[in-house]
Amino acid sequence: MLSNTRLGIMNKEPLLKVEKLSVTFFTPRGTVIAVREASFEVSRGEVLGIVGESGCGKSTAAFAVMGYLPTTAEVGGSISFEGRDISTLSKKDLRELRGNRIAMVYQDPTTSLNPSMKIGPQLQEVISEHLNLDQTDIDKKVVELFESVGLADADQVGDRYPHELSGGMQQRVMIAMALACDPDLLIMDEPTTGLDVTTEATILDLVASLKERVNAGILYVTHNLGVMARVADRVAVMYAGQTVEQSNVNDLFASPKHPYTSGLLSCVPKPPGAGEVSSRLKRIPGFVYSSQKSGASSCLFAERCPIADSECTTSAPALEFIGQDSQVRCFHSDKVEPDTWGAAEERISRKDVASPTVLTGTGITHEYGKRRKKYMAFGPDMDLPVRALNKIDFEIPQGKTLGIVGESGSGKSTLARAVVGLIKAQDGSLQLHGNELDKTVENRSNEDKSAIQMVFQNPTASLNPKLKIKKTLIRSLMRFSKLTKQGSEERAAALMEEVGLDPSYLERLPSELSGGEQQRVAIAGAFATNPEIVVADEAVSALDVSVQAQVLGLLEDRQQELGNSYLFITHDLGVVRYVSDDIMVVYAGHIAEYGPSEAVLSSPSHPYTEALLSAAPIPDPSAKPNPLRLEGAVPTMREEFTGCFFASRCPRKLGSVCDTEAPPVQKISANETHVINCHIPVDDLAKIQA
Repeated sequence: MLSNTRLGIMNKEPLLKVEKLSVTFFTPRGTVIAVREASFEVSRGEVLGIVGESGCGKSTAAFAVMGYLPTTAEVGGSISFEGRDISTLSKKDLRELRGNRIAMVYQDPTTSLNPSMKIGPQLQEVISEHLNLDQTDIDKKVVELFESVGLADADQVGDRYPHELSGGMQQRVMIAMALACDPDLLIMDEPTTGLDVTTEATILDLVASLKERVNAGILYVTHNLGVMARVADRVAVMYAGQTVEQSNVNDLFASPKHPYTSGLLSCVPKPPGAGEVSSRLKRIPGFVYSSQKSGASSCLFAERCPIADSECTTSAPALEFIGQDSQVRCFHSDKVEPDTWGAAEERISRKDVASPTVLTGTGITHEYGKRRKKYMAFGPDMDLPVRALNKIDFEIPQGKTLGIVGESGSGKSTLARAVVGLIKAQDGSLQLHGNELDKTVENRSNEDKSAIQMVFQNPTASLNPKLKIKKTLIRSLMRFSKLTKQGSEERAAALMEEVGLDPSYLERLPSELSGGEQQRVAIAGAFATNPEIVVADEAVSALDVSVQAQVLGLLEDRQQELGNSYLFITHDLGVVRYVSDDIMVVYAGHIAEYGPSEAVLSSPSHPYTEALLSAAPIPDPSAKPNPLRLEGAVPTMREEFTGCFFASRCPRKLGSVCDTEAPPVQKISANETHVINCHIPVDDLAKIQA
């Protein structure tokens, strides 16, 4: 049943209307059909979410609306904004439309902001281009915009360069730029990908308030179904460049009508606190239909569909209405059931299996920078080192996973790099099978190097842009696995299939792959040496849910078959809950909580863990968001804490004791391995959090 608000939205003339949009690129490698037949509408005051796997044409459709496609693209169909066909506008009219009436927030603010300019002048440029204001009014509007997106010190933040801001702050600057001219249509392309859960929550709160505050239509592109459930009014699902289903968000999550939508929902890990995880994630087999095939005479999803029949392979279904406001492109939408993708497959539990410890970290401490005096060797301190890690202890048993969670700047990636040996920890020790491990990778033996491999957060920076994927993988295989060239080529092809990519991708350069595809190649490279331990730093954050399920299934299979151990860093609490046996929650270089996965992600827990859980988006549009939010950011940690490391932001702060005394280590219940560092007694925490 639609609410009165949504019924009102449906009866309005759409702000944006896209009908049978097609986008074809003509390249030296052949014709690429990025979008085949996409149709959707956006009205004022509503959020339309677009979801689908990487390569399904979501971002291309968004760029087509902006008119940002290159001259090599051929656009078909129609894109109407307030009844005007955008494709017929002159370059001058289109330029006036962009940034003024239609604005876009891009996925990566780092590449969208000019690194050589302060952010204040960058925002002033946008205002000067489209609005006739004097300098005084421009300066005033800049401050107002920074305040509207929740940036602290709004009157001063404009004097900073992009690199002086966190990822979440940079994304808020991009949203402020998009709102500079009060646009009627706001397009957001994966604006929270790569952000930690607390920053993501504040951005999503901002998006939810924007549609009410400015009465704009919002087109929101994402692969995160939890985010979609949080912000969208309606959802359009795209596959292989086609719109395959559209519906209001509640109906789509409760009763999907296309098997592809059902498959995407079945790939999502259960949210934290939903009870014991007893079944494996379901997976959508195969690959997205090739953009180089025409496919006009069949259902493009037929090869991967569990309910496809001969009609699906010989005829192409049309996008048709079912009910008042839902559309589906499927011959058998009435057959889509909760078990369409098979019955739940029970996971093999490892929790009660005793395993020898593979890697041990004791007292790992690291600082960035050096202490500097004002007058060379005397005078007051001018620069203090950043205390990234402070006496971190951990153990990783064989065949098990230690998950690490925390906000950006908490020290997670620093710990990962210290384990791999890319940075040399100033203090502490690492032991592999009880033997001391050198702190720098250069001084480690080939056996130690191949035993610990890393998957980096940014695959673009970790892959050689000048080498084809095949050469990158073969070089690792020949060096560490001691295979012949032919054997290496065969193993490289097998690795590509294991991470859900066609072996033909071996002949491509990294720039010819999407971000999700690049990350899968990076994961294949980590497995090339048959490592004992894989350090995964946000290894699945850039992947859509179907590929994420494939990769998590791959990690689980290798763990069962070969006994791999994982140090798994992520900001997705649903994922960390699914993969981890133990979880370490870190904040400002300190351990806030450590213990078994289910115990950590339940109550009572450290107030910081509680805040992370409250911020996590839940893939259920009927779930009421927890209003608990953290103010401010993780401290820079230049000064040593005199009290609790979390005191400055703690929503449960007791008083002065938190500022003056280090928190004691408390055991939760009778579990010897579940501990928190907090002044609040465990029993009191349980009552508060209940």
